Amino acid sequence: MREVFMYSSGLAVCSTAFALPYFHYLVFVVQGVESCSTALHPWKLLLAQLLLLFILCLLSTLIGLSFYKRFELPGFGDPRNFTDSLPLLFALGAVMMALSYFLFDRYFFELSPVSYPKGWLYLISMPFKGAFTEEVILRLCLVTLCVGFLKNKSAGIVLASVVASLFTIKYFHFVGVPFGLNYLSITQMLLSFLANLILAYLFVTRGLIYSMALKFVFGIKYALISLVLW
Repeated sequence: MREVFMYSSGLAVCSTAFALPYFHYLVFVVQGVESCSTALHPWKLLLAQLLLLFILCLLSTLIGLSFYKRFELPGFGDPRNFTDSLPLLFALGAVMMALSYFLFDRYFFELSPVSYPKGWLYLISMPFKGAFTEEVILRLCLVTLCVGFLKNKSAGIVLASVVASLFTIKYFHFVGVPFGLNYLSITQMLLSFLANLILAYLFVTRGLIYSMALKFVFGIKYALISLVLW
């Protein structure tokens, strides 16, 4: 347990650090300083959110690293075969980026350009945030719990993908875009479900480093969109 806690603490620190620029963007750009009350300074809000994120990531890593062997999951995965899989992961990530851009992002940009950061620090951190922060929470923790709860890997993958896709609704509300039975909402839900399904499958069959690598490649889309649309 001491070794698990050390690995969990390191992953939680990295996940929180990589998410810091994005949280700064949400507080100071998307939400705006003027929307914060005088009782809650934006920097206090940012630090409070980062503290909550660190706790969430720490609990997520503790859960994932404590139970993956019991549920017969590969954990981090075999690094010896990882390098051989990189070309396939890059190709798959490129296909996911293309689908996301042509089916969703170029239309959603017109409604919510603030959803696509253009600062270089934000763009650099986005792939790392996706690879560490999101994969630790959604794959290492959520998928592990779903597999353990359902006692079936395939069912756990589907359940975790459905739950992760539902977070799209909350994000639409946060950026002020109505969520309903329209093209953008349905398309984003389907793309999100498909992406989460692929990432969960990689985690369950190959290991966390595989899903992290694919999510990192997919996160590069924000830099490409910034170059094309801004």
